[in-house]
Amino acid sequence: MLSTEVNAAALAFGRALRVAPAVAAYRVAADAFEADPTAQQALAALQASQAIYVRAEQAGLTPSEQQIDQLRRSQAAVRASEVLMSQLRATNTMKKYLPIAAGEVSAALGADYASLIAASPGC
Repeated sequence: MLSTEVNAAALAFGRALRVAPAVAAYRVAADAFEADPTAQQALAALQASQAIYVRAEQAGLTPSEQQIDQLRRSQAAVRASEVLMSQLRATNTMKKYLPIAAGEVSAALGADYASLIAASPGC
C-alpha cells in the first residue's frame, strides 16, 4: 500500500495532469469524436481501406485502381472532418507533452519514471 504522502502526491499529479492544456484539449477532442458517429465511420473506413491496401502490397500485388480510389476517398473524408482533424492534432500534441511530464516526474523522483511504470505489471 502506498504511504499517505505518496498517495496524495500521485493524486495531485493526476489532477494537475488532467487540467494541463494538452490533456484538457485531448479530452475535449476525444469526447467530440465519441459523440460523432460520422467521424467514427470515416476513421473506420480509412482503417479498412489502409488494411486492404497493405494486404495487397504484402501479397506482392499491386493495389487495384478501385482500392487506391477508395483509400483516397477515405483519406479525403478524414481530412474533411473537423472532429477527426482536431482529435489527430490533440493526439499529436499529447505525444509531445507526455514525455515532458514524465521527465518532470523523473526529476522529482530522482529515478526514470518511464522505466518504473514500464516495469510495473498492470500499468
